[in-house]
Amino acid sequence: MPKIRIVFIGHQEKDFIEEQRKYRQQMVSPGFTLEITSIRSGPETIEGSLEEALASQSILQEVIAAEKDLADAVIVDCALDPILSASREAVEIPVVGAGQAAYALATTLGDRFSIIVPVKQLVPEYRRRIWEYGLSQRLASIRAMDVRILDLLGDPAVDACVLQGRRAIEEDGADVLVLGCTGMSPTLPRLRERLEVPIVDPASAAISLAETLINLHLSSSGRSFPRRRPKID
Repeated sequence: MPKIRIVFIGHQEKDFIEEQRKYRQQMVSPGFTLEITSIRSGPETIEGSLEEALASQSILQEVIAAEKDLADAVIVDCALDPILSASREAVEIPVVGAGQAAYALATTLGDRFSIIVPVKQLVPEYRRRIWEYGLSQRLASIRAMDVRILDLLGDPAVDACVLQGRRAIEEDGADVLVLGCTGMSPTLPRLRERLEVPIVDPASAAISLAETLINLHLSSSGRSFPRRRPKID
């Protein structure tokens, strides 16, 4: 049975992690096994380049461990896609970035999409990612909720996401919304009840893409991501 390994960034907030785990277990298709792990050290959340740098070695350790444990694909469970290129250079199996998977799906659902992110300081980093992925012309806006990542499951966070989602639709011309943090994933059913456009959850998109890559026997091109075997303690 094909195996997908998900790497969480958080590793201390047990209740938050458990809620996320339960949601993702519901998303996996029959015939696939889903394993979930967390980085062993580093920041609890990634909110910019600084936290990405601090988490980088721990993420690489888990990506390499996934391949050694015979996982068929690995997902870095963060919509900011930390060290995605480096991870693809380190292993032969597919490495899926949750953000990139969500944006690719969003472009099939409408002409322009908006990203709803937890905090304002994430906005510049998401702009850089969108530019890197060549999607600037498809981006309607990036809207910030001003909610801590570890508070994303409460009703105030849902209300804030709905408010910014409506602004993105009515003021920015978004046809599709993308959740800007995988920590928002369990709130998706409540958001869909209150917003009238398609909403793409990066955690679900990443799982679906990982399954597709496994089924099609595809992985990242070695011409784009030359394989190397780093020695990481």
